[in-house]
Amino acid sequence: MSKELVITKTIADKICQQLMNGVPLARISKDKDMPGLTRIYKEIAKNKEFSNQIQECRRIGAQSYIEQAMEELEHADNRNIMIVREKVQLAKWMCSKLIPVYGDKQEIKQETKIEIAWNNNKDNVVDVTPDEVGITDLAKT
Repeated sequence: MSKELVITKTIADKICQQLMNGVPLARISKDKDMPGLTRIYKEIAKNKEFSNQIQECRRIGAQSYIEQAMEELEHADNRNIMIVREKVQLAKWMCSKLIPVYGDKQEIKQETKIEIAWNNNKDNVVDVTPDEVGITDLAKT
């Protein structure tokens, strides 16, 4: 099967399901039934809805990844504790970037709309030029 597959709704759902389980996109694209990584990234760049769907699935996948790391940490022994700690640190870092709850910075989203309108009502215009000197008189001097 060619790696230049068209990304249908079924394939997109399979990709998202695996992302939500914590499987990296690079590993998903190596499956023979899935499109290549370049094709997936082209679709992400082209299709805003697919891009948002992938981003949300990655957030959920990050949560799955940290849960898997916590599970490994519980069953770690003296031989692999350092590797497991590195995995936990990676999971914490990834979650801090993808999931706002785990992040270092608090983001406040505020939607404020300011509208400036000009009123061209000439009834309210006040003429402040002096009556004794006209504009044409100033141009002659």
